[in-house]
Amino acid sequence: MKPLPLRTGLFFTVAFSLVLLYLIWWSAYTHVHFESRYTPQPPGAAAEVLGTSVRLLSLTQTDQLTEVEGDQPELPDPGAVWIVAQLEAVRNDEAKQFLCLTEVVGPDGVRWEPAGVYVERSVPRCDSSELAVDQPYRFEALYMVPRRYADQLSGIALPDNSTADRTPVIRPPAG
Repeated sequence: MKPLPLRTGLFFTVAFSLVLLYLIWWSAYTHVHFESRYTPQPPGAAAEVLGTSVRLLSLTQTDQLTEVEGDQPELPDPGAVWIVAQLEAVRNDEAKQFLCLTEVVGPDGVRWEPAGVYVERSVPRCDSSELAVDQPYRFEALYMVPRRYADQLSGIALPDNSTADRTPVIRPPAG
């Protein structure tokens, strides 16, 4: 068997190194831009998203959601609990529209979007058309979370897909 010429061996080494460098770069790029990165806010502090300041007033868990009129309560799936987040938003920039996107964040970045239940509650769900400039708007978000994670929640994430910035995670006031 004849050994490879030096030029051929050098070419394959350089080509392999460039492919490896590209794969390392792409892996780092996707980690930074496609996985959610969070910035926890101090307890009770507001976060600014799309020209709107949002604050988490309370984060509670319950085994049933009751309606305003006292009808049949809504029960979660077996092994799950309801997480009720009461939030307050103040729109600061008329040119930007807050989209009411929220997620509850659990351990290791696990997250849940609001549940698709329609229960008539005393505090309404978020409706971005109701947000007026410099007027506080109180709303509620409902999440169904596995019971084993209910005591390990980090807070409410406010995703903004229009930017690569870190996602703020707001937490309820201490106490």
